[in-house]
Amino acid sequence: MIKHTRVRIVNGKMEEAPLQYSGAYSKAQGWTDIRVADIPLAAVMSTELVIAKGKTVPQILADLVSRKGGNWLVFNASFFNQQTGTIVGKAYQNGKIIAQDVAGKTEHRPHLYHKGGRFGVGRLATPTGVDWAVVDVPTLTAGGKALALRPEEKTPSDVQAINPRMIAGIKPDGTFGVIAVDGRGNVDRGLNSKESGILAMNLGYGESVNLDGGSSATIATNNRQLLDALEIDKDHKKRTYHVADMSRNHSAAPVHHAVAIQFDPAKLFPKPVTLFGVDCAQPLNATKAKAVAGQGAKFVARYLVPEEYKWKRLTLSEAQAIAAAGMQIVSAFETKANRPEGGALAGTEDGSKAYKEAIAIGQPVGTAIYFAVDYDTGPKDYDTIEAYLRAAAMAIPGYEVGAYGEYEIIEEMAKRGAAKHFWQTYAWSAGKKSAHADIWQYKNNTVLAGHPVDFNESYRTDVGWKI
Repeated sequence: MIKHTRVRIVNGKMEEAPLQYSGAYSKAQGWTDIRVADIPLAAVMSTELVIAKGKTVPQILADLVSRKGGNWLVFNASFFNQQTGTIVGKAYQNGKIIAQDVAGKTEHRPHLYHKGGRFGVGRLATPTGVDWAVVDVPTLTAGGKALALRPEEKTPSDVQAINPRMIAGIKPDGTFGVIAVDGRGNVDRGLNSKESGILAMNLGYGESVNLDGGSSATIATNNRQLLDALEIDKDHKKRTYHVADMSRNHSAAPVHHAVAIQFDPAKLFPKPVTLFGVDCAQPLNATKAKAVAGQGAKFVARYLVPEEYKWKRLTLSEAQAIAAAGMQIVSAFETKANRPEGGALAGTEDGSKAYKEAIAIGQPVGTAIYFAVDYDTGPKDYDTIEAYLRAAAMAIPGYEVGAYGEYEIIEEMAKRGAAKHFWQTYAWSAGKKSAHADIWQYKNNTVLAGHPVDFNESYRTDVGWKI
């Protein structure tokens, strides 16, 4: 998981919202931005605790890149003495003690550590075999559950309060994650420590701990793909870091030390599995289906539409022919290109029609039906399109809603959670491809095996269904 999104905690649960900052999604309604970066163990090349008195996270990153090269994720870690810059609590580095506990204060606080090739959260009695360990507080989750404050950890009241935050977590498979939680600005509320545990649990971190937050909370990377995925300085693409304390206006504070993870971009962003496929309006008979499959197509997108559109309607016999040829079927619904302009009312009607067709043909439940937004859109259209997709989703019980459209629609509907599956067309996309796209339509109005089709590729092996 690598993303930038907007969340709030309500009744012990995490809610997610589009990146909008007024009205229903405002700070006053409890919303705050977060950036989440997961690093699977297979992608970790090295990790270290860097001591650099007086330096900021981006400065530490720049020094690492200058000395060692490579791709790095760097973030502030433990609390420190504001006057001296020394780490607060017993810290280990390369099997040695480099900082001592503060008597009566930090002796029972957990470590965030790296040992034996794995990350962990918990108190370490000795530095033996430890690459690095720093004391943080409070423990947020353990055993897959959000925790109440542990009295023995002596969490300060200001750390319990609503703040910008940096959170570190470990998933059951060993994946390490860091979460930057914004706050103190005009549009982001921040989270308190209890809410932070609920957030970490909802994001899948069975073990997690609160790091030093407030003005210190900073995440940085020199990898362009990771910067883009986290939407750090999205508009200008100059900063290599993000400061979660929004009142600082992107001014990084000295943190004196940081955790650095060198990663392999090819393993952090593995190339997706790609399947070639087509979509077509003209139905396929058994001979055509075999011919199309013989040209390498692994799936065919066809239309679940009422009988009045029989010239392009998918029938049971065609579905059987496609399956017999060894191809999957992707279900699409479109009667008019701009149909989503009808909003929720149109979505309910179209969803009901698609559902009737899916049941009649025998499309397996749990699979997707894509609803087309087949026109150039703009921000003024997004609310209506969202309403259309959500209404369609309600009208296809047992099936999952997908959205077809250009880049901005895929990006916006993904952020709003308006669909679960995404099929992007190159049309109106200005050369951009969304990371959310399950299917990419890259060429229109061509011919394959004598049949008029559009060319597509899918990034998942279970892109469609078979009878």
